[in-house]
Amino acid sequence: LFIQEWDYSIEQERKYLWKSGFNPYDYENLTGIIDRKGENKSIFNTNSLIKWVPFQEYPKTNFADCMFESAKNIADKGKTIDLFWSGGLDSTAALLAFNELGLEKQLHVIMGGKPESPEIFEKLVKGRIDYTWTHLASNFYSIAQPDKHILCAASECDPLFGAKGTLFSRGNLPEDLFECWNTKRRYYSLMHTWRLVNNFNGEYLDNDNYMPFYTNESIEKWVCNHVISEDMVYYDLTHEGWGDPRVWHRNDGYNDLAPSQKYYLKCKMPVRDFISNITKDKSLSYQMGKNVSLFRILNKKPPNVLAITSEGTIINQNNFNDFDWTPYITDL
Repeated sequence: LFIQEWDYSIEQERKYLWKSGFNPYDYENLTGIIDRKGENKSIFNTNSLIKWVPFQEYPKTNFADCMFESAKNIADKGKTIDLFWSGGLDSTAALLAFNELGLEKQLHVIMGGKPESPEIFEKLVKGRIDYTWTHLASNFYSIAQPDKHILCAASECDPLFGAKGTLFSRGNLPEDLFECWNTKRRYYSLMHTWRLVNNFNGEYLDNDNYMPFYTNESIEKWVCNHVISEDMVYYDLTHEGWGDPRVWHRNDGYNDLAPSQKYYLKCKMPVRDFISNITKDKSLSYQMGKNVSLFRILNKKPPNVLAITSEGTIINQNNFNDFDWTPYITDL
């Protein structure tokens, strides 16, 4: 009976992952959905650290104000902010929001590989902001200190602003892009930042330190209005217009003339406008193509962090067998 229920739970996860735009049938390592509404169960008993924002129309706000509110809410914790910065649109917009509020001294910028906008590094980060820069994947995923610092990244921006999925979406072509977006928002979008600490060496972290930049409630409400007004421009990172995914997903042979790169310049326009209004740099804002940042430094090591309990205990290979897993498995 347990095996039947386990298989059923796996199939339920796959169903929601498929509706979210991913392909769990070709990429069986995809797992880990969390229902932010708390209604549907998955393989494990989980709870969301980010409260659900229902899809509905909200009072009109200014996108820039929402960005600044997110930066202020994160900084108000009074802790060092480990901010992962690739130099791409999403993380650069977050960096600018902190900087505009005079919060740069609270930041610890974490960089891996070559930044996409080296001019921002030279003008804004170097000599002004504490940073760690590594080219080693084994180091990159262990730099942040979520036991003491705020864990902050921009990984959630892509799915929130219309990306169908990642490399693991190939073979899934959803007909209803809105349903794909809203299902992903509910079940999968708001936990991408956790992967940036998968080699954290501590025994414990503070779950309250998990504050991805684009999970701020005001930003998500603004995006709901953006969708209702039919201004969202959806995009598919597995479309053949990007070129060979085995190449461009690793930033080899990047081609800014590829059809999908040209199309991408129409996407995430609120983020582009935000950058432009601050920097006055039209090239940085409106000519920035799509790089898949984390593929620059592939991590070939098995992750140290296998799971995190609601109390913040890190489960790894050393203590895995010390746990009674029955309370964590659904319907066991």
